[in-house]
Amino acid sequence: MSRRLLIVCIAATIATSALYAQRELVPVDHPVYQFLLRQQMERHIDGFAWGMLPLSRMEVSQFLLQLESDSTIVELPAVDVGLLKEYRLEFSFDLDHSLDSSRSFISSPSFSDVFDDHQRRYLYAYADSSTGLFVDGLGSLVHRQSWGDSLGKSDVTLGDLGVRVRGTLHDKLGFFLQATNGRLLSGSHDLALVNHALLANRKFNSDEKTFYDITKGYLRYDADWVSLMAGREQLLWGMGFGDRAMFSDNTVPFDFVRIDLKSGSLHYAFVHGSLVGVDSSGRTLSSKYIAAHRLEFSVSRRVRIGFGEAVLYSNQPIHFALFNPLTFLTSAELSTEEPQGGDDAHNSLIWLDFEAYPLRDVRMFGSLLIDDLKFSVIKDTSVAGNTNKLAWQGGVEWTSPFSLPALLLSIEYTRINPFVLSHWTDINSYTNWNLSLGPSLPPNSDEWMLGADYDVTSRLSASLRLRFQRSGENVTDSLGNVIFDAGSDLLHGKNALVHPNRFLQGTRVNRTIGSLRVEWQPVLQYFVALEAWGRSLRIPSRSSTFNDATVALSVRVEY
Repeated sequence: MSRRLLIVCIAATIATSALYAQRELVPVDHPVYQFLLRQQMERHIDGFAWGMLPLSRMEVSQFLLQLESDSTIVELPAVDVGLLKEYRLEFSFDLDHSLDSSRSFISSPSFSDVFDDHQRRYLYAYADSSTGLFVDGLGSLVHRQSWGDSLGKSDVTLGDLGVRVRGTLHDKLGFFLQATNGRLLSGSHDLALVNHALLANRKFNSDEKTFYDITKGYLRYDADWVSLMAGREQLLWGMGFGDRAMFSDNTVPFDFVRIDLKSGSLHYAFVHGSLVGVDSSGRTLSSKYIAAHRLEFSVSRRVRIGFGEAVLYSNQPIHFALFNPLTFLTSAELSTEEPQGGDDAHNSLIWLDFEAYPLRDVRMFGSLLIDDLKFSVIKDTSVAGNTNKLAWQGGVEWTSPFSLPALLLSIEYTRINPFVLSHWTDINSYTNWNLSLGPSLPPNSDEWMLGADYDVTSRLSASLRLRFQRSGENVTDSLGNVIFDAGSDLLHGKNALVHPNRFLQGTRVNRTIGSLRVEWQPVLQYFVALEAWGRSLRIPSRSSTFNDATVALSVRVEY
């Protein structure tokens, strides 16, 4: 084949893939993102941005197409070639607009194909010249065991069944709906709450505390340079790896409307969403909203910068000043408050972050969170200096270290000063369902996180995390009443101006936390996972140590 003809064929393939694009999103917990991050670090692909996830299936497919070039495949290690083959099968319709590599059980029922390892299986799949529809059945069974001073010796078994419907209409309108129903089959209800999705599930925490249901879904119109979305989905915003500074997965997805603008390396997104919060008495708020936006752009091929803002407000109608997709939120929110009313009605925050690829296989990143800032008292050590509430994060990642392919090592430092992410009104803390929207680390704490993620084969992966944390916690009496507020409680910030705040004031608590997750896919779309977690908590002033551990075995099917 001549060189000119080869170029024409490749261009036609890419054009066809873009024409028949699937506009629904790839969930943020999909392993393809870490795979693409490694490929970006190794310079096998260009343009992948870690700072704002999820991406559409069309965008993921375009990165996979980059990897399929002959010159790139030659450079990939065997395990990455295997992973590319797996993802090519999973995204085959997005790449080829063909169902030839898949099987629809309802259209062509055959129980002999239930364990077919060479085709992507769906309960139902349909496609025509402009529409794709896919239906999956979901099922999982989890058994968890715990030991220790805080968790005690207990166990729990949970099982659920569900359905996922996704697709794209007329090449522009993506849709997604996932719903699962489950129940506690045996064991401890309290142990089940280590899963945040169950902790934030009203049905599971009321009445008989046995059943739960979890749902998310959205509509998304995508015209390439602009997209509009309404619904519920998990968002990840920020450059961090072990934890995100802006939006993380430490809480459950919330409902929002969103607009995205993209041009080249520039990406701007605006979100206005509804959160769940409580007041100081524990009563659910009548309303809690968040308005947030983020701008990311590349200043060079290897350096990317991000800027984000968010404003939280509660027990008020929706403010259209904060519904404006193109405004400075921290300035706009001031136009909604009376001068004599103080500035307690809203909680505004600003983020600055960056990522850089200084060397092949190496990624550096950093984030600065400004909760409150007043330059005139930047060095003031009196109570007036408490106005400045900052947090920061930085880290380095190294892929294929010591010539070990498909291994990703990371080190990340996070520091959150006293009262950061909380708020004077308590109700406007940076939380959803009382869980942090950002880092899991509490205020008045810092952490070193060491991570290792290894794709042993295309079907077997392992992830290890070691966290070393220091916290200054509130001092309490024998009844649990706070007698010195060190600013360690994310949900209570009203005492921020009572005394000068010093980092790690209060009762020192040191934690060492380790976690290991191993997942194996013995047959396509059938998963087995083993998770182990352990924590050692030490209080030097009391010469006390508390140890806890859990182990969980899960089986999951997506068919």
